[in-house]
Amino acid sequence: MNAPPAYDLLALDLDGTLVVDSNPVTPRVRAAIRQAQARGVHVTLATGRMFQSARRFAQDLGVTVPIICYQGALIRHPQTGASLYARVMPVAPARQVLAFAAERGLHINAYVDDELYMRQITPEGEFYASTARVDIHVAHDLDALVARGTTKLVIVTDEDQVLPVVAALQARLGSALFITRSHPRFAEATSPDVSKGAALHILAKRLGIPVARTMAIGDNLNDLDLVQAAGLGVAMGDGDQRVRAAAGWVTGTYFEDGVATAIEKFILAPAGAA
Repeated sequence: MNAPPAYDLLALDLDGTLVVDSNPVTPRVRAAIRQAQARGVHVTLATGRMFQSARRFAQDLGVTVPIICYQGALIRHPQTGASLYARVMPVAPARQVLAFAAERGLHINAYVDDELYMRQITPEGEFYASTARVDIHVAHDLDALVARGTTKLVIVTDEDQVLPVVAALQARLGSALFITRSHPRFAEATSPDVSKGAALHILAKRLGIPVARTMAIGDNLNDLDLVQAAGLGVAMGDGDQRVRAAAGWVTGTYFEDGVATAIEKFILAPAGAA
């Protein structure tokens, strides 16, 4: 008889971890997730994506617990739509991000009530919408829109500009907002008191699971605190070097079925470890 898994809650990043560009969840990863669930492990997603974009992945993978979206600003059940936790951005610093983008001629997305808004449709906006597979709503006055409560703002730019944009926003806003990179082309801003790691702790507490029995897998800078917050943090083999340095273990890349390798080693193997 197999020993029980060493971890009861597994949080998985989406982009760069479970999927890459148009490449879907691989059969081996899908099988590993299914086997973990069959052994009683709660599997959730921890993503920067909006809920309506992440929900289809959760439903496809049979996720039955709330998922972490918007870098941790929203924890919502993929089946019922019930929210466990939700935070919107303070208006004044959100407007500073809008001004920053306008000064530099950068495309920016705003997210209100789980809908995507932009001032005008641009190639950058179309790229984002096609990646997330969500509809675009045009709102010329984003300054007025954010007063309704914005979950997240995203600047979409060239890959070589994202980290400079993140650094410039951090310098301008300090601790007023949480600024990170979630994708090679996305610089994101959320409420300062949210993160994937904090959301993982909230979800674990709700499920009655000790943090020590949580496991998380991610790759990008926005996964750093997630990897640090979990009982076992795993980094993808091609992940950001800071994430790999902070992880308890480094697995393979997406193309090497890295998520499956980690699940097989730490959850499915006898006694939860190889």
